[in-house]
Amino acid sequence: MMLPRDLLQLSLHNLLLHKVRSILTSLGVIFGVGSVIAMLAISEGAKRKALSQIEAMGIDKILVYAKKPSVEGTGENAEETGTTERYGLTSRDLVHIRQMDNVERVTLMHDTRQKVRKGIDRMDLKLVAVGYRFLLDSNSRIEQGRWLSPADYKQQSMVCVIGQNVKRKLFNLGQTDIVGSVLRIGQQVFTIVGILHNDNGTQYPELGSPNDMILIPTTTSDAVFGSYSFTMFGRQTRVTLVDYDLFIVTTHEIMHIDDTSKRISAYLQKTHDKVRDWDVLVPLDLLKQREATQNIFTIVMSSIASISLIVGGIGIMNIMLASVYERRKEIGTRRALGAQKSDILVQFLIETVTLTSLGGMLGVVMGIGISQLITLYADMPTVYSIWSIVASLLISSLVGVIFGTYPAWKAAQQNPITVLRAE
Repeated sequence: MMLPRDLLQLSLHNLLLHKVRSILTSLGVIFGVGSVIAMLAISEGAKRKALSQIEAMGIDKILVYAKKPSVEGTGENAEETGTTERYGLTSRDLVHIRQMDNVERVTLMHDTRQKVRKGIDRMDLKLVAVGYRFLLDSNSRIEQGRWLSPADYKQQSMVCVIGQNVKRKLFNLGQTDIVGSVLRIGQQVFTIVGILHNDNGTQYPELGSPNDMILIPTTTSDAVFGSYSFTMFGRQTRVTLVDYDLFIVTTHEIMHIDDTSKRISAYLQKTHDKVRDWDVLVPLDLLKQREATQNIFTIVMSSIASISLIVGGIGIMNIMLASVYERRKEIGTRRALGAQKSDILVQFLIETVTLTSLGGMLGVVMGIGISQLITLYADMPTVYSIWSIVASLLISSLVGVIFGTYPAWKAAQQNPITVLRAE
């Protein structure tokens, strides 16, 4: 019986004698492990990004939002030269929802539907009236300046806080005197008192990201714009009347959030019976659904990538079987000199496991490299974890054991007399 150290040295010596063949044999495992690592990193990155966007809306929140009816003719004619359409959430809805059990507070959002322009170009930005608690409920932070104060609401001040994308689109790069400057929207002039930054990817239904909003106090909006907005269509004027576009409902207890959302839906179904101009979104339910979907996606992607590992293992087994035939003289000579079957079996098994283990290590490096390139050039988040790296290395070694056992057993069964006679 040979010493394990001697078997290891002999196995490594045989692999180094055929460097090119050893590298080519390991390619299947290298690409297999690399694809598994990359797929898991991409999947986990996409999962975390999606879940963080949902979590940013608040798992203790219920979003009740207005939807423009898809049915034509739901509005009523105001006069011959124009039309009036009224839909969405009303003040009566606000009062009723605030009185419900498990409702801690309701933060308001109202799209003033005013056109925001830079010169003569209309910008894809929204002037939105919000409640005082919006900064907290949206998981945003003030990057520069301050947030809207209680005094601003009480005095109906002509002040605003702009999102970071508003800053980028309306002001020159490098301009530092934004806070304190004025912003003209239509006939109104607002003083910018702060710049808001939301780095969680929060997206509100029908309204979009806080980063694309110009935020003003609800009291100021009511005093200056009211609930009406006017849109010109040729010689006609369309009047749109929406009291509120979104309620951010914060609950006391998350365990009862589903019951609360059902009560809100039942109430709105009853009071808005003519047309469904509202909807309810529960981020917690959406979070659970998205998490389950992403887990299934991860399993499918990993399974597809693992097929290449199986193909690589089959290729290694094929090469090792050919190696057994090629090295019959070596095997016969060693057996004639006293080597046992177990020595031959362990030697070939060590060679296979070494090939797959080294291939696994190189595959891990390759997978991490691919992940970094995707993050750098495709602007997609990728996340690779220690457990995925360790699991890939263990699986690659296991592949060597599984697919190397038969060639090693085949080598150990060689009859030294028959082999040497043939040679």
